[in-house]
Amino acid sequence: MNDQKSNYYVQLILKILLNNEIITTVQLADEIGLSEKTIRTKIEDINYILEEKDLGIICKKPRVGMWLEANEQQRIKLNSLVNNSSNVDILKSDQMRMGAALKLILKNSRNSIITTKQLATQLYLSVPTALKVINECRDWLKIFSIELNIVRNKGLELSCTEVSYRIALKHFILQFEVDTSLDETILYFMPGLNLKSIRKEIIEAEREWSFEFAEESFNEMLIYVSLAIYQNQQNYRKKLSISNEELEMLQRYNEYSFADTIFKKLEIYFQMVLPVEEKAFLSIQILCSKSIDSEFKSDSGKMLREYDKKLQYFVHKIISVVSDVLNVDLTKDETLYRGLLIHMRPTLFRLRYERSHENGMTNYIKAEYKTTFRVAWLISVLFEEYFDLTVNEDELGYIVLYIQSALERNENPIPTILVSTAGMGINQMLCDKIKKHFSMIHHIHVVSFHEFKSEMIKDTKLILTTKPLPVKNSNILEIDDFLSETSIQKIAHWFQKGMLNQLNNAQFGADCHQLFEPDLIFTHLKIKDKEKLIKFLCKKLVSKGYVTTKYGKSVLNREKLTPTSIGNGVAIPHGDQNEINEARVVIATLEEPILWDTEYVDVIFLLVVKMTNEYETKRTQEFYKQYIRLVETDDKVNILRNFDTSIDFYKYLIK
Repeated sequence: MNDQKSNYYVQLILKILLNNEIITTVQLADEIGLSEKTIRTKIEDINYILEEKDLGIICKKPRVGMWLEANEQQRIKLNSLVNNSSNVDILKSDQMRMGAALKLILKNSRNSIITTKQLATQLYLSVPTALKVINECRDWLKIFSIELNIVRNKGLELSCTEVSYRIALKHFILQFEVDTSLDETILYFMPGLNLKSIRKEIIEAEREWSFEFAEESFNEMLIYVSLAIYQNQQNYRKKLSISNEELEMLQRYNEYSFADTIFKKLEIYFQMVLPVEEKAFLSIQILCSKSIDSEFKSDSGKMLREYDKKLQYFVHKIISVVSDVLNVDLTKDETLYRGLLIHMRPTLFRLRYERSHENGMTNYIKAEYKTTFRVAWLISVLFEEYFDLTVNEDELGYIVLYIQSALERNENPIPTILVSTAGMGINQMLCDKIKKHFSMIHHIHVVSFHEFKSEMIKDTKLILTTKPLPVKNSNILEIDDFLSETSIQKIAHWFQKGMLNQLNNAQFGADCHQLFEPDLIFTHLKIKDKEKLIKFLCKKLVSKGYVTTKYGKSVLNREKLTPTSIGNGVAIPHGDQNEINEARVVIATLEEPILWDTEYVDVIFLLVVKMTNEYETKRTQEFYKQYIRLVETDDKVNILRNFDTSIDFYKYLIK
């Protein structure tokens, strides 16, 4: 700790307080040339000193400012001290001495041992005073589950886990070393480290992901990443540990993918291979930093499990609140629960670090699903309660789509036709009775026996007829004119036998839902050139931070090598997974087919998928299984071609 510089600022701040009745933090920062954060830290230290020496106190009032509360004798003594540099050491607090001692202890405990006598000598303290300072250091370190022991004939030793040490060191660097630059302090603990290049690669990763961390979060990352590189260079033996269960859990979070991006760049630059535990540790700190700092947890794995449980409870709470307000029980909808849980992981990442995720369909969603959108605003209160985050309407729009799909699943409306030879009055009575008995039937289209055409079967789930029809189909049921108990049982049996299973068979499972979003689905595009189309789709991905700027070129290069049309008018272009930050599937249907390689294509799935860890591999494999069924016949592909809006297409995929 730079005592001379620190003492200078203590003198300067006290002089200003002595000469001003009231002053704000901003004014003080401008006058001295320090940041507001540093000023606030120094004011706390100075106030502690003043109270300790009985020289008055610094009073603060929000939106007004601060002032020195001291009597005449206290002011005379303070004036004497601040104007006489030889006496300014009297103004050093116990906390400052403890900071200087901690700095030596935290450094030497990694490479060598420092004795009590050596500590006293380096801090210009007597041995008894040094012992007192050591006890204060011991209390501070206990917060981080670190034991400071004095070993006879050896010196001061730290007993702790690697995680505890890293969290304590990060906290010390950011909280105690306010008079020294961050880079200077990091290099004190990690001499010879190429900090400039580490900073550059983290900034490059930020740029590729299209967002910028706040200064405090960036500095935390810089410290942790620097430790990983330095310890690898030094072949440091004390390693991090993480279970397979925790690693699998982490890989579902965007924080892990972001940490992976940073370390891949650093591995290339420094020509080293960093253990997966380093990526896991950094991603846990990014994910749980506020919780870890508030409770100083040393068990990061436990913190991760607690965080994930909290997220699961949060999603259950959302569903419960929506169910209560809409008077519809969605609490047993496993598809909704899993879909929201998977969606919430990256959502919290974006909100926490203010990474914009624009939803171009927000206005459409607000207009089309007014009631659901209004209810969704209740969820914003839960975001504040559980995670202290403010959610915007773009993010709420995505949540609305999950809820709306669940509501429609819950309703299970069945397209129904009634073929009848009776008059209008009897038909109306029959329709009312059918809808009364079967809530899944909302509307019944009535046609006469002579109007019925076999083509109607294709677009209708259930056809009820009061007279035998000339065609046979399992969805055609013959009933009587008055809907007797026999007819009711016949319809009920039809529902039980297979229709409910068919309705609940989603196109894609919840694990794959995060691969899709309405902003990356484009219907009836009028682009007539393959290269222009690929560039258009890749540009959208780059703007959202899902891929690097090199990804589009890798897609085009692959197209030159291998045809990607797969029949039925469908193509599946894809690029280098090393240029992917977040996995996504971009979908486009064309107004007119274009020549792809040797075939004409009008339905395109740009597969931006990864297989860089176990979770990504499993999800990609699951996607392909379900995707094959989605496009296996012309009839199924025609369903995709006929969607007019990206919202309808999206709901079809996740429903």
